[in-house]
Amino acid sequence: NAGPTMTRDRILVVDDEENIRLSVSMQLKGAGYAVESAENGEVALALLEKRGFDAILCDLRMPQMGGMEFLEALRTRGVRATVIIMSAYADQADAIAAIRAGATDYIAKPFKKDDLLFRLQKATETQRLRAENARLRAEARGADSFHSVIARSEAMKRVFDTVRKVADYKTTVLLTGESGTGKE
Repeated sequence: NAGPTMTRDRILVVDDEENIRLSVSMQLKGAGYAVESAENGEVALALLEKRGFDAILCDLRMPQMGGMEFLEALRTRGVRATVIIMSAYADQADAIAAIRAGATDYIAKPFKKDDLLFRLQKATETQRLRAENARLRAEARGADSFHSVIARSEAMKRVFDTVRKVADYKTTVLLTGESGTGKE
């Protein structure tokens, strides 16, 4: 069963057609998502300034600010968001252009609820994994490392410094310490 994982994901639905906004919002709420909607890209940008969303479903063709302009506005503002572009005018060139402009996925209207939920779950999970990966990389950069050994303690950092100093010399080094502390 597709749906949000662990937390109640916040979704923004952007479409100029009110019945589409209502229909998609109801489907997503029924699947456990917290949903807000906007009738165009400008209103969506104003909502994004107030709060964050885990994903955005945005129509491709809307008056004032369409999906492509919305993606560009997100990019220029530095907003990294999971965006799925929706379009009643299913065109492969539009899909490719949307993905190149920063969309995570593209779905043709009318779509089946299960297809939408699957794509949304996949997109939000991918975004979560990327964020976790970035966090772990930053954490690993904060720790000192020597080859495949990563350490945070000052004692191990001093060991790494000593190993670096003597590495170029043909000598034997003896590491001593309690069993299980990683001397190998």
